[in-house]
Amino acid sequence: MLNTIARIAAFALPALVVVVVFDVVTRRFLQMGSTQLQEAEWHLHTILIMGVLGTAYIHDRHVRIDLLHATFSPRGKALVELLGILLLVFPFCAVTGYYATNFALTSFTRGEVSQSIDGLPYRWAIKSMLPLGIYLVALAGLSRACRSAAALIDPHRANLDRKGAGSL
Repeated sequence: MLNTIARIAAFALPALVVVVVFDVVTRRFLQMGSTQLQEAEWHLHTILIMGVLGTAYIHDRHVRIDLLHATFSPRGKALVELLGILLLVFPFCAVTGYYATNFALTSFTRGEVSQSIDGLPYRWAIKSMLPLGIYLVALAGLSRACRSAAALIDPHRANLDRKGAGSL
């Protein structure tokens, strides 16, 4: 599921490149500015980041400080991973998801649009990507927690490294 969402969100990347190039060319050479283009840039950026964040975590493509992690045994890696998920990832997702959901819901209820006269409508739609992205990270954390627990039980069957990364 997370891989599918990430593949769909990845379509925002070529669109983002086109919008940025068009915006830069029209601003630089034609002295034309567009609030809609600028807002489209950060809308596409948000879709891209929030859509692929969970998948990056599942496939171990996230930022990790490997100074100590590389020296741990498979069981030690699994324990650190599980503790990190339980003590950091889940509480972060719970708090951030709660506030992001309220943020998006308030925007939807008010029918929020851009503050700029010629900006993009439906501001609530892009704000809804924030809780979605956080909940995808929580799902990815659940997947990683299950793999870590399996590695604690049998370190030879559950590989936490990139080669053994599965998907939810």
